[in-house]
Amino acid sequence: MSVILNYILKILTEVWMLCVEMAPYLLLGMMVSGLISIFIKKNMVLKQIGSKNFKSILKSTLFGIPLPLCSCGVIPVAATLRESGASKGSTASFLVSTPQTGIDSIFLTYGMLGPVFALFRPLAALVSGVFSGMIINTLDDEMHHHKSNPDDTLNKELPLSDRMVSGLKYGFLTLPADIVVPLFQGLIVAAAIAVFIPPNLIADYFSGNSYAIYIMMLLVSLPIYVCATASIPIAVALMADQGITAGAVFVFLMAGPATNASSIAVIKNILGKRTLYYYLSLIACTSVIFGIILDTFITIKSIPSLDSVHMHHGDGIIPVLLTLLFIGILMNSYFYEEKGSKEKGAESKNEVGVPDQDLSFTVNGMTCSHCKESVESAIFSFDSVSDTTIDLSTGSVVISGMDLDEKAIKEKIVNRGFTTN
Repeated sequence: MSVILNYILKILTEVWMLCVEMAPYLLLGMMVSGLISIFIKKNMVLKQIGSKNFKSILKSTLFGIPLPLCSCGVIPVAATLRESGASKGSTASFLVSTPQTGIDSIFLTYGMLGPVFALFRPLAALVSGVFSGMIINTLDDEMHHHKSNPDDTLNKELPLSDRMVSGLKYGFLTLPADIVVPLFQGLIVAAAIAVFIPPNLIADYFSGNSYAIYIMMLLVSLPIYVCATASIPIAVALMADQGITAGAVFVFLMAGPATNASSIAVIKNILGKRTLYYYLSLIACTSVIFGIILDTFITIKSIPSLDSVHMHHGDGIIPVLLTLLFIGILMNSYFYEEKGSKEKGAESKNEVGVPDQDLSFTVNGMTCSHCKESVESAIFSFDSVSDTTIDLSTGSVVISGMDLDEKAIKEKIVNRGFTTN
């Protein structure tokens, strides 16, 4: 029992010290992400990337790079883009570039992996996004018709003070709620690597075949769910304690956030089976190519072991206070989201005297607030809907309204990349 407790204590210590390193950069990233959410509106993105040409692909990639969306959170947004008339190439470029980076992950990459990684990561997202979009548009023989966005005329600009409050709420409530679970999982994985795997074991195993490590990292990255931010502590552990090259780690940083097993099935529904194969092949090829470029032409200073890094960064009261603030924000956002869903569900059940009919079913595939917003927007696109309650944790959806068309509503939700039952 004492041995188990000793390992648990070591893992918790590693997690705490990783949080100490992450806290200042992620807090800054959250603030900037909130400000970006004020000025980059979904409708603006929709209007800019409707055409099937290089300009639309470039715009969709540039819009996607700073947005803090994970590989699951980007799916409903991409489904909305596609539904609004974006070409397959523009949609694919957004899907490729957006999950790889985000303002929060760029700041954290700089803090934990250094400036070279922090610059190389968005550059690779830009090039891979544009390249993938061009290839898919070239191979796609679908006739493309741009659709106007009917919601544009309904959006009124709020006062700056209200937009600032909304941006801060997004940066310090919505965004942390989306990343808290995968980030915690990433910290546990990074701590486990440092505690249980002997130093340099993985690097020594692949020492006879330098290219095999790229393939191994690719095979691990494609099916698992890891967001751009959560992948960073794992990358630090792989480089610092296992001696894996920067390029091999970059394959994980690029391919891991861009795909996962659940999103692959949804992308097939949005873009089609053939385009899905193009999409996966392009991500696999570009991530390995950029990994080789990083190892061959760019010198990355070796990252010191986690123990030495922890000893250097863990001193002083300010890092401790920032870490406590960071953990407090994550916990608050998680419980705020849970409490909000329960209260809204209770309010819906307690309403009396409402003549609307109720429609209830389950939506599968929702993983974050962006997914929930996408389902809500699909439901409220029907004039017959008066209200809806969505429980993100269970996928339960309750819709109130008159003369509800269940088949049409479900079809609209499925077109956003989800499944219903």
